[in-house]
Amino acid sequence: MNPGWEEFLKAQGVNLEKNQHDSLHSQKASADEPMLADLSGYGLIRVSGEDAETFLQNQLTNDIREVTETSHQISAWCSPKGRIIATFRIFRRKDDFYLCVAADLLEHVIKKLGMYVMMSKVSIEDASDSLVYFGFSGENAVSLLQNAVAAQSGLDSTLANQAGQGINHQSFSILCIDGSAPGAIPGTMPRFEIYAEAAEGKQLLQALSQTARIFPQCAWDYHNILAGIPVIAKASSEKWIPQMVNYTAIGGVSFKKGCYPGQEVVARLNYLGKTRRRMYHLLVDTDKLPAINDAIASDNDKEAGKILNAVINPENKVEALAVLKIAEADKPLSLTAAQEAQITLLNLPYSLEE
Repeated sequence: MNPGWEEFLKAQGVNLEKNQHDSLHSQKASADEPMLADLSGYGLIRVSGEDAETFLQNQLTNDIREVTETSHQISAWCSPKGRIIATFRIFRRKDDFYLCVAADLLEHVIKKLGMYVMMSKVSIEDASDSLVYFGFSGENAVSLLQNAVAAQSGLDSTLANQAGQGINHQSFSILCIDGSAPGAIPGTMPRFEIYAEAAEGKQLLQALSQTARIFPQCAWDYHNILAGIPVIAKASSEKWIPQMVNYTAIGGVSFKKGCYPGQEVVARLNYLGKTRRRMYHLLVDTDKLPAINDAIASDNDKEAGKILNAVINPENKVEALAVLKIAEADKPLSLTAAQEAQITLLNLPYSLEE
């Protein structure tokens, strides 16, 4: 975390305790109200150097050539067996690439990626302290953010409001990403991730906080679940092929680029096979937060799947993304650790047909 950012957030009344998963319920958060969320719990990797683009193109599942100063993407890094090591949101500032990753995978990814640099002119480093970053969402997020940016920087151009678009200014980058809320039409409520130098980030967050409440990271995790966007953490690393976490359905894999680790496995499943597991959006009738990899059982006591990401929602129930066996998904399901807790499948904001 950037030095001074933690103190600044605490001064704004943000509770940064790691176990504040009940804050959405206790603070009566709504999925469509203007909301700021601290994202400093994620790690940030900077990949720079003359060969940075070529290096990442040879390692990641998506086409890194499509990342520019006005576009960004999600991508994954796989093992040779096609299992996802880590997922990223990738954006560019001038000649450097930034990869936002689960914090508990940061050091592992930097070290392991570094093993493949060899003679390439590439530098891979922890950039978590170099920028401050937070999320902004809500029904009027586009106009509110555009007004705040214009007032602060004089940047009066139309804010990018389509998922995958972004803008770069001298001191900040603003990425528009997929958003969703109960009852909303998919794509009609974009969210924004903001990465900025410390002084400008503080000013922008303070300006936005005049109309939006500030929440811990779990609020952003909730919105990721609503949008059906998985985050691979240390506990789920190297367990799932991209298709199993719907990564091909949400644009995280390119089948037109060249080779990368695990590419043969991913492509073979896409063209010649059929995945037996998929990621689903679940509502669990309990207020006890399950852990990553907690088992889900079907009515015949078979293991039907595992929890991937989970939060306590504003109604004090668990909402989660889970990888389930497709053949078991339409049967009565329960958490193995809390079999009395009924599980209901909720709709994802995108189609799984490919």
